[in-house]
This record gives sequence, structure tokens and C-alpha cells, in this order.
Amino acid sequence: MNGYWLPENLNDRGSELAAIITKRMNNDVIDAVEKWVEMPERLIDNPTRPDPATSWGDGFLCVDLGPEDGATWGRFKDVVEGDEDPESVARRAQVWRLPVTPYRKNPVLLAPNEVGDSTDFVEPRTLKIIDLTSMWAGPLCTELLARAGASVIKIEPSSRPDGLRYGDGDDGSGNAPMFVELNRSKEFADIDLRYCSEGGEFHQLVRSADLVVTSLSPRANENLGITCEKLTSINPDIAVLSITAFASHSPESDWVAYGTGVHAASGLGWHVGEPLTPAFSYLDPIAGLEACAVALSQAMRDAPQFCRISLDRSAAAFKGLS
Repeated sequence: MNGYWLPENLNDRGSELAAIITKRMNNDVIDAVEKWVEMPERLIDNPTRPDPATSWGDGFLCVDLGPEDGATWGRFKDVVEGDEDPESVARRAQVWRLPVTPYRKNPVLLAPNEVGDSTDFVEPRTLKIIDLTSMWAGPLCTELLARAGASVIKIEPSSRPDGLRYGDGDDGSGNAPMFVELNRSKEFADIDLRYCSEGGEFHQLVRSADLVVTSLSPRANENLGITCEKLTSINPDIAVLSITAFASHSPESDWVAYGTGVHAASGLGWHVGEPLTPAFSYLDPIAGLEACAVALSQAMRDAPQFCRISLDRSAAAFKGLS
């Protein structure tokens, strides 16, 4: 990991959350938390590292593009060529729905995600969960619940597979090691939410589910009808847990970003006048563990029916660097 950075207390935070989850499900499915927090290092021989910071004007950008973003980024760069303010460029990139964030020099002051103080436990085998998540944080949350016995149905349309499916270590079959490990205990449903009909398969699942977990952006949730109002109109008792990059009342609330982008924007990515590139997207597993703890509280009715976990608040658990 030479040349890359991770928070010193990364595994300490993971262990703290693992203890909470174990108590709330009365089941130690997590075992060694390091295998979940350090998945790229443990499952892949030569994991792909995040790209270094991109120098831009008087600062730096985190350009954390997905596989479909390259052409759009090329066009966007031509449009903003004369703009030397990384904050301005990041805001403009978000209009194009590009996962671009500024490397900020000072930590954003946020409270950590609230995971509650439930002391009771719930039997996961009684729970039916709809999984609308992809990549790392959301699938980790739902996989832990599935391994503890919950019935988890992952919605993954063949037209838009999970971004990890063909990731590091995949041989072309769509069975990348991280994807398999994060989804091995779930059922899969090929449902394209863009074309759902009233009373269709997705609505039938919602009627009998206890919890929906989504990692779609707030805008995507709204466009697809994955809102609290819509879901409770189908099933008044269903709980909803949203995992997003940024907190609901922040200026970046609707921004698209991955863990490395949140690392940059949080201020944790700046040290001694230079941007720090993380070894991997360490905020994802922390947010996933926090989400799992909250989901269990929701199942016990000890947390609100509608909750949101954000990666920028996960970053608040780690002290800034001086």
C-alpha cells in the first residue's frame, strides 16, 4: 500500500460497529471485521487503486469516473476549460451527473451517522428485505442481514448490472470476487425499475417486505418512484433505508460520488499541503456497517421508519489530519 493512505483507526471503527451489529442480531456473522473492511486487499491479488488527484487551477479534483463516464468527461472538460476553481468545476460536473468532487483542505464539520442505542435484538430470519443497492456499502449491509437469515431480494436489471459484477478479478463471467462475496446469500430479481407497472412484480415484493434498502441517488429514487410516500402507499408498514454519498441537508445532498470522492470532499484527503489518495474506498464498508446497525434498529422499531446513512457522515468518525 506504499503511497496510499488509510485512517489509522479504520479497523477500530469497524470493530465498534461489528459489536453493535452482533448484539442487535444476536449472531456473529461478521466474524473478523477486517475481511469486510479490507476486502480489496484480501480478495484480489493486485487491486485497482483509485486514481491520484487531478490538478485543476488552484487546487485538485477527485475524478472518480464510472465505466460509462469517460466520453461525458471528455466533453465536459472542453466546456469548463477556462474555469480554474475546483469547487465551481465540481458543481458544474454534478449537473452533468459526473462523480467529480473537489479536494478540500479543511474537514467539513458534520456529526457522525446516528446508529442508535438499541440494547435489544431482532431475529433476522423474520425479515424480508428488498435490496436496491450496488457496489460496496449497500451490498455489505444487506449481505450481513442475509447471512444472519433474512430473506434478501436484490433487484439487478440485466440492462444495468451492479458495477462490481465485472470488477477486479472477474474473468468475463460477471463473478468478480468482491461482487460474489457481497451478494452470495441473496436471491436476484431482474426488474428494470424504469418500467414498473402498478401491481407489477416490484410492487408485489414491496407489499410483503419489511425494509427497502437503496443506494440510488435521491434524484434517481425520485425519478423511479422509490420514495417514502410511494412505497408506504403500497405498504404502510415498510421501512426505508437510503445510503447516499452526502447528507440530506448538505449543499451536496444530491451529488453523485463514490467513496473516494467523499474522502476528497470531506477534508480527510488533504495533508501537509497535498491531496492524499486512499488505498481503497474505505468509507464504503464503514457506511455499510452503519447501515446494517440502523436497519436492525428499524426492524425493532427503535429507529425512524425512514432513515438515511451518508458516506460524508461516515467520514466524521475519523479524525482529520493536521
